[in-house]
Amino acid sequence: MALGEIMNGIDTVGALPATDIAGLTHDSRRVAPGYLFVALPGQHVQGTDFVPQAVQNGAVAVAGPARWRGGTGLTGPDGTQPLPYLGLDDLPAAFSRMAANYYRHPSRQLAVVGITGTNGKTTTAELLSAILNAHRQPTATLGTLGLRWNGTREAVGFTTPEADTLHKLFAGLIDKGIQGVVMEVSSHALKQARVDHVEFDAAVLTNFTQDHLDYHHDLKDYLAAKLRLFQLLPPGRPAIINGDDPHAEAFLQAAPGPSVTYGHGEGNDLRAADVGLSLKVTVAKLLFRDEVIAIESRLVGAYNLQNIMAAAATALALDVPPDAIREGIANVTAVSGRLEAIPSAAPGNVFIDYAHTPDAYAQVLSTLRQLLPGTTRLVVLFGAGGDRDRSKRPLMAAQAESYADELIITSDNPRTEPLEQIIAEIVKGLRMANHVVISDRREALLHALAGMTDGSLLLILGKGREDYEIIGTEKVDHNDVEIVAAYQP
Repeated sequence: MALGEIMNGIDTVGALPATDIAGLTHDSRRVAPGYLFVALPGQHVQGTDFVPQAVQNGAVAVAGPARWRGGTGLTGPDGTQPLPYLGLDDLPAAFSRMAANYYRHPSRQLAVVGITGTNGKTTTAELLSAILNAHRQPTATLGTLGLRWNGTREAVGFTTPEADTLHKLFAGLIDKGIQGVVMEVSSHALKQARVDHVEFDAAVLTNFTQDHLDYHHDLKDYLAAKLRLFQLLPPGRPAIINGDDPHAEAFLQAAPGPSVTYGHGEGNDLRAADVGLSLKVTVAKLLFRDEVIAIESRLVGAYNLQNIMAAAATALALDVPPDAIREGIANVTAVSGRLEAIPSAAPGNVFIDYAHTPDAYAQVLSTLRQLLPGTTRLVVLFGAGGDRDRSKRPLMAAQAESYADELIITSDNPRTEPLEQIIAEIVKGLRMANHVVISDRREALLHALAGMTDGSLLLILGKGREDYEIIGTEKVDHNDVEIVAAYQP
């Protein structure tokens, strides 16, 4: 593709050279001969630091910040051949358009639903994808669990990939006969313009509570990022919003087109009635205008009913018939790493959950306390991620303490932060002495399992089914599920 086609709609200084581009990427390691390398800014490193590697690997043009000195007189590997440097003022937004242009705007050929929110994105995406597939609309899911379609899974690295990867994935799905994508949209991706040129057919808000303040610095910035998804909606496309959320009005105002609200409040477009909750099944009648849809789900708890309502409201906004909604909801018997029961030789019951925010802790723990017999001893094992929002650590601890009989505090991706510092900040949120600290996560799991009885339940929080732990800058093999499954008393 000609460089001019890739840069279509992007303001550049001067005429563009007639350079043919064989591919584009923001990752210098993926550059091949004939590529355009886009030197994106980063939190810890800058893309311009990798221009030499990109050139050495065969880049024939480079796009980067407008005022980067290194762009003047840029040459190829031999040091003599001039290399085009495209200096751009808003590089992330321009990159989003470049990627869409290069892959010929594949999202226009797909029904794309974007889901954002602090918690519940993965489960809501799983439910909506199942509903759309039950409607005989082949649909993929993209998010924390990777890219999944027709029983196939592909790891993608981020909840919401960079623009080049994202549009490439879309194009590949079209080639496979996929008609729709339900994707989780992270606040990082929204702030970094990764989805600016994705054409969404609907946008969904699950909820808005504290998270990622290490990146966003304050809730105002975090909220602005989440609102961006709704501002990106083309006119006439629906916004589906949790009407019970305290910030619902801000999202309703951000959406340019029609909106549908869901929740337990009387004023919502979709509500639940005749609700029955247990540890095995959730039943309810979903009331939507003149529709009454009786549903049964193996996903348990009030917060999962909220996710079910989000998926059903979205499906109804997209004119999916009630029968497909019922079938899709029933087809999702579990969501990987989300309040998932794990078989174990230990007595009692073991569950894992990906919860890693104060609100998520409150949701999953209150659900268990509501559904478990009063005599059940609830043991909670958790930690907190390093190099992330430090202010939520004592808040998570306080939530855990308010519901649990015993706490086991351990490691959870400490990254480059001292583990003892992370644990000290967790412990600040505790008022009682019903906790033990075991820094090694494997040892902590074995300790928890050894203390189980027939009347106890162990809830392991934070990592879900992740198969690694990040210690320093390295990913070390670790899998909570495998350790639980292999345990022998």
